[in-house]
This record gives sequence, C-alpha cells and structure tokens, in this order.
Amino acid sequence: MIAPEPTPGRGDIHSRRALLGGVAGAAALAALPGHAGRAAAAGPATLARGITKPTTDLLAVTGPGQPRWLSVPMSRIVANPYDFNQTTSEVVQNSGPELPLSAGYYAHDEANRVPSMLMLFRRPPGEPHPEPPPVAFDDDFDELAPEWEAEPGVSAQVVDSRLTMVLPDDAPNAWGALSHTLTVDVDAFPVVTIEVPSVAGAWALKVNDGSAPVDTVLQGDTSGAGSFSYDLTKATGWSGVQTFSLRLFVVQKNAPLVVDRITVQGQPTSWLEPAERFSTTWRPEALEFSASYAGGGAVRGRDQFHDAGSLTRVLTVDGLGVGGASLQLAGRYVGQVSHEPDRGVLTVSTDTFSYSICVGARRTVEFFASETDLRAGGPTVSPAPPSGYWSVRAPARDTTVVGVGFVYRGEDPGVSVARALAASEPAVAGRDLRRWRDYWNSVLARVPHPRDFALPAVAADGVTAEDVASTYYRAWHFLAANLLPAGPEVGFSYPQVATGKPSMWNFGAPGSRPSASWDSLLGIQYLAYLDADAAWGAFQGLMSLVDESGKLGGESLPSRKAQTAWILSSVTGDQGRLAAIYADLRRYLLWAEANPRWIFGDHDIPDERDAEFVASLIIDFGYAERIAAAVGADADIAFWRRHAADLTRDYLTWFFPTTGTNRTLQYHYLDGSHADSAGNTLWVCTGLHLRNLPEGESRLLRDRFLAGFDPTATLAGWGFPDVKAPDVTFTAYGLLESGLTEQADVFVQANVRDIVRAGMFAEVYDDPPGGPVGTGVRPSMFGAVNLIDFVWLRNGYRADDGEPLFVRLPSADGGVSGLTHAGDTLNVDLDEMAGLVLLSGRAVRGGQDCRRLAVPIGVSTAIPEGCRREG
Repeated sequence: MIAPEPTPGRGDIHSRRALLGGVAGAAALAALPGHAGRAAAAGPATLARGITKPTTDLLAVTGPGQPRWLSVPMSRIVANPYDFNQTTSEVVQNSGPELPLSAGYYAHDEANRVPSMLMLFRRPPGEPHPEPPPVAFDDDFDELAPEWEAEPGVSAQVVDSRLTMVLPDDAPNAWGALSHTLTVDVDAFPVVTIEVPSVAGAWALKVNDGSAPVDTVLQGDTSGAGSFSYDLTKATGWSGVQTFSLRLFVVQKNAPLVVDRITVQGQPTSWLEPAERFSTTWRPEALEFSASYAGGGAVRGRDQFHDAGSLTRVLTVDGLGVGGASLQLAGRYVGQVSHEPDRGVLTVSTDTFSYSICVGARRTVEFFASETDLRAGGPTVSPAPPSGYWSVRAPARDTTVVGVGFVYRGEDPGVSVARALAASEPAVAGRDLRRWRDYWNSVLARVPHPRDFALPAVAADGVTAEDVASTYYRAWHFLAANLLPAGPEVGFSYPQVATGKPSMWNFGAPGSRPSASWDSLLGIQYLAYLDADAAWGAFQGLMSLVDESGKLGGESLPSRKAQTAWILSSVTGDQGRLAAIYADLRRYLLWAEANPRWIFGDHDIPDERDAEFVASLIIDFGYAERIAAAVGADADIAFWRRHAADLTRDYLTWFFPTTGTNRTLQYHYLDGSHADSAGNTLWVCTGLHLRNLPEGESRLLRDRFLAGFDPTATLAGWGFPDVKAPDVTFTAYGLLESGLTEQADVFVQANVRDIVRAGMFAEVYDDPPGGPVGTGVRPSMFGAVNLIDFVWLRNGYRADDGEPLFVRLPSADGGVSGLTHAGDTLNVDLDEMAGLVLLSGRAVRGGQDCRRLAVPIGVSTAIPEGCRREG
C-alpha cells in the first residue's frame, strides 16, 4: 500500500500530525504528595443529583475501552504512553500476557519512549534448551544488499552494520520506501521481525504480492523503537509459497530511521510462560492487573508512581512457585547498560536521559539480542548489546516490589539509582498507593461540580448520566496529570500544560515542544479553576517564547492567546501577570494577522488565508482590546478595534465569494497559488461566533451548518476532521448567538455523548459505522476540555468569555458549584420552572437583583452591573 499522502492545505492537518507523532512546580497542584501548592479559591461544592462524592472509584475503568496510561502532575514520566499513529486501542498497545509496563520520559525537548520496560513471565522448573526458529530471510545489514530498491528521494546507507534511511529536503514526498522482493513458504516461515534501535520521525512496514493496488500493513506509521514481530499469515490471509515485496517506509523529512535487522522466520518457541489469562483495571492512582498461568499459579499487582521521578511495580504471587517455578522479570532496552550487583540496580543510559531498575541484590542479569531469544531462554549475549532485552530470575515469594527511577542528562546519574531503590521498598509501596488515592480524591473534590449530567435531547446510545459524570471527572484528572515541570536542561523555567502528555506529542516551540499553541491554551484556561499559579506559569512560559518578530515557534495554529490571557485574569483576578505578558501578546497578534494560516515544517503557503485562523484572530482582537483597557494601554483600545474591523472586512471579502459554486470558503489564496476551497464545515462555521457579522454572511454560515446537521446521527452529523474542540465550541456559541438554541443544545449533547462513547480524549472525533472514535493526536487536551465546556454549558455556565456568562438551554435544570471569578467562589444554579439563574458565592455581591437573574432560554447573560465583587 502506498503510504498515506497528506492532503494539500490544512484540511488534513490531523493526518499530518499523525505522521509526526522558578515557576516550575513551586506552585504545583495543591496537596501534591510531597509538595505544597496553592489552588484557585473554591467554596463548598454541591454534587450532581444521583452522583455520590466523586472519588477515584467513580473513575475506575475495566474492559477493552479503558485507558492504560498513568502520570501525575509535574512529572516527566508517563506510564504506558500511547502511539497515536496506530489505530489500535490503548489496551492492545499497552497490555498483554507478558504484563508489560512501558514508559515515556520528557527530557531535553524530546519525548522519549521505553517500550516494554518491564515484563513478567513464569519461569518453569529446570533450565532452558533454546532452539532458534528456522529462518528464510535474514538481513543484519553488514552491507546494503542490491536487492533492496529505494523509491525516489529515499537515501539508504549502511554504517556500522546498521541501515539508516532518511528523506532529504528535496524528497518528492514526506515518506518513502525501501523494498525487497522475497519468495517464502509463509506456512513454514510466517513471522517477520524488525529491530529498530532509533527513529526520529516515524516508520511503517508493509507487504504487497502484486494482486492488490495497495499494500497490506504489517506496521502502520509508528514512532516506536525496539524489536517488533508480525504474523504474515494473519495479516494477509496468505498460505503456501508466496512471492511478495517487503516494503520498509521512513516517514517525515530529515528524520532518520535506523534498523539493525530484518528477518522472516518460523514461529519461535517460548520456554518462558506468559500469562494464560489476564485482566487489567485503570485507576487514577494505579494500573491494576491480575494473571494466571497454564503451568500453575497466579499473580496480581499494580503499577503506580512513587513520586514524580519514579515508578513502582508491586507483585503478589499465589501458588506460582510450586514445583520449583519462579518469576522471570525482563525488559526491553535501548542504550548503554550498567549493573550494580550488590545494590541490585540495572541502569540504562541514553543521550537524553537514564533510568534505573531495582532488579534485586546479587541476582544474575542475562542479556538477549531479541525477544525471541529471551522467550526461548537463549542464546544470551555478553556484554550487553546497545539494544536488546535483560532478564532476571526472582523467587516466587508472596510480594515482590520493583522500583524504577529516572533522571535527565545533566542531573546526577546516581539520582536515578537512589530513586529506584526508594521506589522498591515494600513498606513504602502501600503508603504510596494510599497517598495518591487521597491526593486524587482531593483534586476531584476541588474541581467545579455540575449538578446535571443527563442528555435528554439525544438518544442515549448506551450512555448514562453516571457515564457522563465519570468521564467529566476523568477529564479533570487528565488536565491535572498533564502538567509537565520546568525544563532547566533547555533553559525553560516554566511548567507546561502538554498537548497530550500520554500521546508524547512534541512538535511545539523549541523549549516547550510538548505544548501546542492551541490545544495547550485551552487546557490552561480550565486549569485556572484548579491551579491558578500553574496555569499562569504555563501561559507565561509560552508567551516568553514569542520572538522579536512576533512569531511563536513550532506549529502555527489559530490564535486563542488573548482569550486565554483574559480568562486567566478574569478567573484569578491577577492584573499584574496580565500586564506582564501584554507586550509579547501584542507582537504575536500582529504577526498572526500577517500570517493567518497553518505553518508547520515545510508546509507554508504565504498567500493562503484560512477562515478558521482569521475568525479566531478577529475574536482574539476583541479580547486584546479588553486587555489593553485593563492594563492601561489606552492608545491600543482603538488600535485593536480598528484591526478587528479591518480584518473583518478582509474576512468577508476572502471567504464569501459572489461567484462560483461555493458561497462559503475555508481556504482563499490571494495570488491564486492554489484553488480556493470550501474546506471543512465546522471549521468554517466558527465564523458564527463573530460579533457584528452581517446577516447575509451569517445566514450563509447557518445554512451550511444546517445542511450537515443531523440530530439523530453520531456527532450530530459530522466526523473527521470537523469535530475538534476549538471549532465545535466556537460553533456552539455561534449557534446560540444566532438564535439556533435547540440546534445548539442537540449539538452540545451529541458531542458530550459521543466523546463518552469514544472512550478517549482525542484531538478529533470521527463517526465510522461502529460508533464514534477518537483520532488525530490522542490522548489529547482537546477532548477533555470540550467535554468540560459542554457539560458546564448544559448546566448554565459559559466559560469562553472570561467574564461569567449564564445561559439556560432547553430542559436544563442543573448548575455548577465551585467556579471561580476574580479569585472568589461563584456558584450557579438553574431554576427551570421559574426561568431563573441563581448565583451565590463571594464573587457576587448585593441582594436578590444580583443573585436571581431572569434569563430567557438561549440568551447568554452576564452578572449585572454593580453586582461583581471588586478586589
């Protein structure tokens, strides 16, 4: 199959993303175990009707749709990061009969992965007698065999017995293949293996026997490194002798792929026993698992954090040691290995970080070149190769605790060892579990609490109010856990709200690559309600990277920066930090005005104008005007008003042609470098949220929305790439402001329902026949904040303006408690029968006229003049 081609223009930004894959923590989330912090003010919470006090028990998930990642605030570590280039689930990627624990680690502006860092097997009595599987094809790249054929633009060479593939700048595509034709009896030799020690971008492996116009995928685009095995017969349905092309793809320009070896071989035998049956449960405080073995015995355990720098695996054994069997701990590694037998610590060092695993004092560590050799029990290799597998025999005693500690390059290397040893103390492991459970329960107690999670305007499709509630609180867990600490090793002294910490997305501005200047900003807006200091710090950090020209590095995305600044100031009441970022914000907005388009890597079309970018910037100019007034930049008040008016005129000219078949456009090219394009409906319909949009153009946008709107369909009629948080939310606000209240309500409820059904917080949602799925970058901040925003909207609160706005949707009778405005508590309650919005909390002063607001259905209403508490 030809590697998927990115669609020209930004209409397929998400498949492009899929191909890529001081302040710091002093104010981390309040009560973070081992730390002190300050959260934004919050008052007594009123919990949802029918929903008990939110605890980690409400959030726990079992079954095939569960998350498998885990992290904690201000940690660089992610347990079981997800590879969003794959279509498989988190459970498929990060669980299995070997009970694997993988890790991600952010260091030196890189998102590093350690797949299958820990695995567990039952070791039978006696000693192994390994027999290597028969091999039909084996290339260890002593040289580049002439049978390998490179596609145009692919540079392939062998250095030090390793194949390196790379796409230079002048390559015709952002992918390219190296192919080798083989003739193999796939019944006798069904297994393809590949060893990938490093990959800077992504890679894929496919086969083609010439009978189909597209390749069969063995491995879709992935950024993973290590050893991989694939079953040809299962992937293709082939049998007998087959002649086919084996096609290895490198994806992304100037991103080398390094390969050690490729084989086609028979099924390997496994002397070590993986579990016969296993199950897993996700909880915010731990990843629980249990397993039983065909040879006898069972294990139950959990993976958890010890602290922000270390992980712990706890194993409890039942009957596994009968007859002389034992545990076999193992793990995959890439890097330089050292072993301290007396302390029982194995350390793996790479260019950017190191990690240490406490494998037990005075135990023999063996090394293997491949997982096949590991499972067979040999042959072993010595000394440890630069990539491979380690293995340690451990007694099958009642409880075994394994600690893993991390450090980034530049820290004292001994710290990772100390962290691993501390995380391996059995007595500490139980206390850690209780600490993290108490910590997450305290976070859940402090977040704003909606009262109504029902979705009466749409078909349930299996989603209950409790499902919505548990997903809502999981969104807050995601938001809190997504915090990254400062990066002193790259000179960045601010925390970060990552685009999607467990996704390992890492294409932002140098210094804060995990932060996208769109996704992360929306996360910052909502984090302000939970941890004001961390939210402000993350925003200040992003703005500190705006250069003198006004550009912010990394992926150029629609502006939500002025909105974020205004929301932070409104929620926290902090005018000082608002004033401190104004100069950077001003430069950025003027740069964005000159460049209202998607810019990423080598994608930059100077004459492109994108309606999504332009609409978002016009809205941001409105916030900039309010900020200028607040910080005393009086001359800029008219300045921003004029820029908004000028850009609005351009918007009307560029995206509403008077001729042609498309009456509304997303893409317009000033110099005609490309054909204008209608683009994606919801991205275009963000324009409904523009103030002072003329009725004619507003009607065209309403008509375009209504033409695709289906109240009975998944996601109300849309899918990839339309359904994305910033576009969905702006469209919903625009529908309300256009008087389409019932449509807005159904649109909101359908999106809430289908985010819950998808079971993952994702950048984008799609609507295949089997039901909604997350796609694009995932897990992603977008899905989490979209759900929070729309649940609040159903409960009467609009967060997008910064200044509190209240709205009653049809049949809504809920409310939200524990909100914050100007650092004070704000509670909202809806009285459906009386048509009232009832306000309480220190943020509102005055009597009944201030606290009992008559609000018509669908009309957004602010706190009355003179009713806000000042100072």
